[in-house]
Amino acid sequence: MLLLGNLPLRVGAFHPMGTNEIVLNRKLFEDRSSLNWNSQVFAILLHEYLHTLGYTDERQVKHMTYRVCTENFGRQSPVAEAAVKGPWMNLTEEAFIEIEQDLNLELVRDFERFDSSYII
Repeated sequence: MLLLGNLPLRVGAFHPMGTNEIVLNRKLFEDRSSLNWNSQVFAILLHEYLHTLGYTDERQVKHMTYRVCTENFGRQSPVAEAAVKGPWMNLTEEAFIEIEQDLNLELVRDFERFDSSYII
């Protein structure tokens, strides 16, 4: 399940261990119109998905994310850049205003379709 929430700016997303949830920081993804946005979302979701598979070491997961991105999209791709720099590369100075303390979680509908056969 994918949720959007009001997280501190230093947190792009997190995976509550033992769940099937990924909470994405909604403030970091307000501009949804660019290739950069797609690249950022892909890199962050990949990173958090690796956590759901049981990988807990952040350095290891960051390296694995970069490796998957470069092997599939190339070293010069926006996805590989997103895997290295994170979602903060596109933030303006105004965006660094303190985010609300309330998470205000919102479920992203149809993110996980149960009629898919990719899980055995």
